[in-house]
Amino acid sequence: MQFGRGKPAVGAFFDSDFATMDSALALAVLHGLQGKNECRVAIVTMSRPNLAVAGFADMVERYYRGPAATFAQLPPTGMRTAGQPGETSPAFTKPFEATKLDGTPLFKNEVRRVNDTGDPCTLIRNYLEAHADQNAFFVLAGPATNLAAALDFRGAKELIAAKLKYLVVADRFTADVPAAKKVFAEWPTPIYMVGAEVGAAISFPGASIDKEFTTANPENPFIPAYKAYRPMPYDTPASAMVAALYAGRPQESYLKASDAGTIRVQDDGRTSFAAGQGKHKVLTVDPEKRDKVLQTLVELASAKPVVQQRFRPPAAEDKKADKAAPPPGQKP
Repeated sequence: MQFGRGKPAVGAFFDSDFATMDSALALAVLHGLQGKNECRVAIVTMSRPNLAVAGFADMVERYYRGPAATFAQLPPTGMRTAGQPGETSPAFTKPFEATKLDGTPLFKNEVRRVNDTGDPCTLIRNYLEAHADQNAFFVLAGPATNLAAALDFRGAKELIAAKLKYLVVADRFTADVPAAKKVFAEWPTPIYMVGAEVGAAISFPGASIDKEFTTANPENPFIPAYKAYRPMPYDTPASAMVAALYAGRPQESYLKASDAGTIRVQDDGRTSFAAGQGKHKVLTVDPEKRDKVLQTLVELASAKPVVQQRFRPPAAEDKKADKAAPPPGQKP
């Protein structure tokens, strides 16, 4: 149940395998939006059983939510316990080597065992139930494993339809083809797909790590994580970051949206789109807005944490913008 005056900011649900720096930085984008009271990051779930990566995701949540966060403000990272753990990039362990001036760890890993995480499907169901109708969105930046499993929960489809406005997926969802097929066939809300061509056209600038990130807060955990992911300097395809940005600000029309239709996942993982009846749309790059998108991604991802009060109502101007905002994919 939600309390407080006014309608709370829209809830952001995020699921990923955290296999790329792009998918990790997408979470930073959502928290940048939260700092501006444009959304509230509800839960973070993982689609692979990797305690080290879950520890990184949990640490990032603690970084943004502040040391005084209660359990209600800091739910456990959801982690799937079946399947393969996959590779653990040094990006997800390097931040824990950072120390303060007195030599104590700058970041603490609170995830040591499976019991330190939560069941993804249970978290999705419980936190959706806690939201007002049509006051949340979902971002998928990895395999659709957890979302497909959540669809099989009793009453889940009705709950998803009632609580979520839409689902935005990045291009790596086909790593689990059966799950992707199920989600595109059965997910009850509109789905917006950010294809691989978006990531190819929009690359996050690695130079911002030593500029905007360090200037905003030299203790940002993404600084050592980005540098450890691969030898610097490098830029990284930003399809997951763009998906998070579009989900949080659909009224800005950062991308071009196709007409409504149906996306189908083939056996080899490729997708096909048929315009006409359906609730799916494909998102593509708008060349005129590419520079604006890049600037916005850097601004949001590098933003210093803003510790907010629980259930803070949106600012007056945000309420006006929400009331005037068109449906996703439509221009103002």
